Amino acid sequence: MDSAGPKGSFGRHRKIMPFEPGSIEALRDASRQKAGSLNQHVLGYGPQAEAEWAAAGIAAPDLAAMRKYRLERIRAELKRRGYAGALLYDPVNIRYATDSTNMQLWVAHNPTRHCFVATEGPVVLFEYFSCEHLSDHSGVVNEVRPAVSWMYLYGGELTEQKVRRWAAGIADLVREHGSGNSRIAVDHINPEGVEELARLGISIGNGEAVMENARLIKSPDEILAMRRAIVACEAAMGEME
Repeated sequence: MDSAGPKGSFGRHRKIMPFEPGSIEALRDASRQKAGSLNQHVLGYGPQAEAEWAAAGIAAPDLAAMRKYRLERIRAELKRRGYAGALLYDPVNIRYATDSTNMQLWVAHNPTRHCFVATEGPVVLFEYFSCEHLSDHSGVVNEVRPAVSWMYLYGGELTEQKVRRWAAGIADLVREHGSGNSRIAVDHINPEGVEELARLGISIGNGEAVMENARLIKSPDEILAMRRAIVACEAAMGEME
């Protein structure tokens, strides 16, 4: 070992930068911007699919208008039924409200990701950590918050504490944007959640009825999107024959 170096010079060749306060948030923001730019909703469907749709004479739907229309349909149903908002766990319903997806098969069976649509107020998506970019394209999500999951697989013996923290967040949203109305529509929820929301003065109704009726009437852009999906599926089936 070379002992000729000046005293206190240990570590002078280190290449790893020391931690700096705030650097993690800056890194996360940069990662979010990069990931958001690589979202399939931003990249598009590719020249082959676009060529097939052009050959079929199907115009491109206005996706921004379609997202806005769907949100308006949900809110119209909420108003008609007297709800302050909707709490959605079904990934199909979350997709309809926000046009965002994340591990659809997993969240279809595990209540980990959810969304609150205020009748008069914001759309708040409760998302997995570092997955905020998955809704950056939508234009209808006003805020993304960390999801609090209280299913037993995640909570274990602390499930009761997690339920209380989750319910407090939902109740705060209802109080802030409900204009005194404490009744919300929920599509899927376990008994612990119902009980804790009730303890906080929040009553719930059938969110599936809201969402199914919202979907009854398709916009022109939705019809174009459906026609495009049919053409793509028929082309794929033709390749498999």
